[in-house]
Amino acid sequence: MNLRHAALFLPLVAMLCNSCNSSLLEQRVAEGVIEYALSFPDYDPNGLMAGMLPERSTLTFKEDKQVAELSAGMGVFRTSMVTNNSDQAMDYHLSLMSKKIVAHMAPSDLELFNPAANKPTILYTNAVDTIAGYPCRKAVAVFDAMDQVECELWYTDKIHIANPNWFGPFAEIPGVLLRYDVVQYGMRMRLTALSVTPSEVDPAKFTPKQEFEQVKPEVLHHELAEVLGTFSM
Repeated sequence: MNLRHAALFLPLVAMLCNSCNSSLLEQRVAEGVIEYALSFPDYDPNGLMAGMLPERSTLTFKEDKQVAELSAGMGVFRTSMVTNNSDQAMDYHLSLMSKKIVAHMAPSDLELFNPAANKPTILYTNAVDTIAGYPCRKAVAVFDAMDQVECELWYTDKIHIANPNWFGPFAEIPGVLLRYDVVQYGMRMRLTALSVTPSEVDPAKFTPKQEFEQVKPEVLHHELAEVLGTFSM
């Protein structure tokens, strides 16, 4: 190849490479599993129940559906939240020893767990970071309640889950949260994504568990309050 042809060829290669790189950067993971590490910033590590607290949580997702699962107390206590984001419906499963209950919840029922008075003001920033290999932007949640400290929210738009945060206090965040704090029943829990594993997910993963007894949301709320209250001892 002479110099004249090389001069014409090199810009073409550069254009093709840039196009490929742009295409790869624009791709988003459509289904898979996110694993989170759990920590409790306000909790005494020497507390009576410290060894019973959960250490990991997983979020399995596919299109507009997701299921968040965690276990504590060496597997004695388990929860599974199966959500249909398009319909804004949740089946919240609780397994405690031999007791297995599930409550089907619409947005109005979730007021029990996230009262409107506790919803924060979201402040968006220009800060960026990489978490579990994914580029994230930072927002800050500021609460009116004096006993709730502000917290950082790190989210990415490179994971495709339709309306992923509709059921929690951070519904307006336009992406999947990879590092954030959540407070329930007086306990602040921090979730930090360790890995994101793209993989094909069986749709059966998102169906309610038939062996669970159907109860009203108020019953589930009462059971969770009693169980989680023991962890704050």
